[in-house]
Amino acid sequence: MADSTLSGALEFAKMLAAGGFRLDPMESAPSIEDIRRLAKKRLPTMAFDIIDGASNHEITLDANTRDLAEVRFRPRWLTDISSIDISTEVDGMALQRPYVLGPLGLQRMIGGEGELGAVRAAGKANIPFTISTASNWAMEELADEATGPLWYQLYMYKSPKIVSNLIARAKAIGAEALVVTVDVPLNGKRYRDHRNGMSIPPKITPQNALQAIRYLDWTRAIMKPPTIGFRNLAGEVQGNNAVSHQEFVKRYLTNLTLTWADIEDVRSQWDGPVYIKGILTPEDAQRARKVGAQGIYVSNHGGRQLDSSPSTISVLPSIVDAVGEDMTVVFDSGVRTGDDIAKALAVGADLVSIGRAWGYGNAAGGEKGVLRVLDILDEELELAVGQLGAISIDALDRGFVDYPEAWHGEGLHREPESGSGTTEAPGTTGAPGATGTTGVTA
Repeated sequence: MADSTLSGALEFAKMLAAGGFRLDPMESAPSIEDIRRLAKKRLPTMAFDIIDGASNHEITLDANTRDLAEVRFRPRWLTDISSIDISTEVDGMALQRPYVLGPLGLQRMIGGEGELGAVRAAGKANIPFTISTASNWAMEELADEATGPLWYQLYMYKSPKIVSNLIARAKAIGAEALVVTVDVPLNGKRYRDHRNGMSIPPKITPQNALQAIRYLDWTRAIMKPPTIGFRNLAGEVQGNNAVSHQEFVKRYLTNLTLTWADIEDVRSQWDGPVYIKGILTPEDAQRARKVGAQGIYVSNHGGRQLDSSPSTISVLPSIVDAVGEDMTVVFDSGVRTGDDIAKALAVGADLVSIGRAWGYGNAAGGEKGVLRVLDILDEELELAVGQLGAISIDALDRGFVDYPEAWHGEGLHREPESGSGTTEAPGTTGAPGATGTTGVTA
């Protein structure tokens, strides 16, 4: 009888193994939200809130995900979906997936290897990894670990010399695209960071000392050399000094005289695609086109800058109507699922930038965690495309989604600029539910 019981137990164990039974919570996580929970368990509040938090009351952060949930699919059944293609091409760059890993800084603050694991994961998946100017590793160090395409995200610092040096270095490492962030004329006030006493490098204070003891693995990781700092700026603005994040931005990033003329200067220094990140209006999208940008990021910085800004999905239709035929439109902020990617592409985006989602994966498990995030997004995106009956990314259009008509700008308050007339953005007619925008200045 005992032998029979043991034999049965062994057979059951074999069945579980053959069926892919996994005890690893990372490998078995079914969604980005589950990855987020794993990250939260692993990190002290100060570190987790770097990824999870946003500015002020986090109204925009909530709106990003809430409004994406307002988009409804309109599937087409009885379509041959035996071969689904999620590859695409953007500005001459062939991409296996319609998304890139967007810029996230301060990743060593979550412990582990910081951005190194993420850039390795992106290489294994052969998708672009966007190096942040605020990364805790220098772009050259990240490039040494990269096996896939690299993009570079640029902040427009006060010093033209610093900006030009960063551009030259990005060229030297072979970055294929330049992403210029323009929505940080002043740094957003982030209540969570203030409450947590967040600083760079992190300082152990009475407020977080108990958590530092509780999360000893994290504490040991952030204490490892090199000192956590802004290594892209080492030698320029004392990038490795223990300067608080708010003070660093105030000293070196805040550029109150930045104008579109500065973007023209950047454009003249870069040979490849230039994308302007932080666009929330058709007017600014059209200005970006005039200064020679190949594309724009429809982005509100993940809700981390101006709180009460609109969600990005709610302004995407009017921006695509204005410039979508002439520019690459990258959708950013709020993406947590493959469904979200499909929705943004159907509304009119050419590409999607993934931010917090890979940050959660990196926090939960480094390279392994980021790879799991990519697997989840791929699985969900392919499922959404197949169930929609779209077959390929190129086939996705507004006929596959329903969303509020007001997102085309109808009924929204628009004041014409001083000295300019009020014009209608081109291309606003003909889209499902669109009746044209009113009061949009060119």
